[in-house]
Amino acid sequence: MPPTSSLHWATGFAARLRALLVAARPGWRGRALYALASLPLGALFLALYLGLIGSVVAVVYGVGVLLVLLVLAVTRSLAEMERRLARRLLGVDIPAGERVRDRRGVARRLRRLVFAADTWRALGWLGARVLLALATTTTLVFGLAAFVALGWEVEWNPLTALPLLALMALDVVLTLAVVDLLVRLSASVAPRLLGTAPEQRIAALQQSTRRLADRNRLARDLHDTIGHALTASLLQATAARRTLTPVGERPLQADFARQALGHIETNTRTALAELDRVLTVLRAEDGGRDPAPFAAPSLDDLEDLLAGLRDGGLPVALVVDGDVDDVPAGVQELAYRVVQEGTTNVLRHAGTPLTVAQVVRNGDTLVVRVCNEPPASQPDGRPGPGGGRGLAGLRERATAAGGTLTAERTPSGGFDLCVTLPLSGAA
Repeated sequence: MPPTSSLHWATGFAARLRALLVAARPGWRGRALYALASLPLGALFLALYLGLIGSVVAVVYGVGVLLVLLVLAVTRSLAEMERRLARRLLGVDIPAGERVRDRRGVARRLRRLVFAADTWRALGWLGARVLLALATTTTLVFGLAAFVALGWEVEWNPLTALPLLALMALDVVLTLAVVDLLVRLSASVAPRLLGTAPEQRIAALQQSTRRLADRNRLARDLHDTIGHALTASLLQATAARRTLTPVGERPLQADFARQALGHIETNTRTALAELDRVLTVLRAEDGGRDPAPFAAPSLDDLEDLLAGLRDGGLPVALVVDGDVDDVPAGVQELAYRVVQEGTTNVLRHAGTPLTVAQVVRNGDTLVVRVCNEPPASQPDGRPGPGGGRGLAGLRERATAAGGTLTAERTPSGGFDLCVTLPLSGAA
């Protein structure tokens, strides 16, 4: 047969085989196809076992170690193929196995390949498939031999025809029943040997929990940063518009408007940088990579945070009492977020009243407070109220750090947000 014809024949055969697998559904058709597939696969897995034995023997010659690693790698690949067959033909819910090549570093991959429990469990499953193939072959051979013996080696006559037909039918039924029983036995054992090990499920659950916690934290940071930037920008834009519109004897204040526009530009850049950082982290996590570290805000950044608000018209003072230089970075970031959320809420709900942001170090405790007086008037440019997610997120963060949060109205009609954080809450 010419090479081109051989290639076309192989391609057509592979296409028909794929169509057959796609058309197969869990049921007697799938189990029958699984039993037939076990015959050539059993021979392949037996050859793999012989290769493993030969590799172990060849260790004394120096090349056996490489051969063992190669056999183990092929074993994991064949186990993944077996998972797909079990899902497709038997309807067994088996998750995809761990990919060793996704691990970083050659040493980690080799260590995982050799010492992972699922590698040796997969090897045990391939051995079970060899036994299944042997049992299936034996059943079919004996069933076919009995069928032939009843059909051709026994003299037929009117008296024996009906009993012989009944025996032949019984032979076929018993043969198929035994094969079906073997396949069902394989379906019950497959999840135990091909499924993920308990330690892998625990590790995957822990990793998923960490990723969800990180994404929740990123969502809160994004809410705080962009919410504050937009609120402050609206305040500054309103102030700039008013200073550029002379009313009565009020002169045009171009310098103030220029300063407000500069703060709007800074706020926008900060919000875009935060958005870009969050998207970079999410893409890195989705790609299985560790996100690059970033500089979290600290107490030293509070003055810059409040400077733009003052220029926009919010009279806010910052009071820092006590030595805060050695406050853990995690607590400093949370304290920054408290002031950021507190001043944002002042702008949203009260406009531009007199506001004080206070950070007090009291032994092993850091108290962060944002307190504002009642608004004298409700300016037209005041942002509308938010959905209450900011304070809820702050309360969750404070609780996770071992602290407390209180948010209540003051006797004078203002509002007081107070968060108490233990300095041990950096974790």
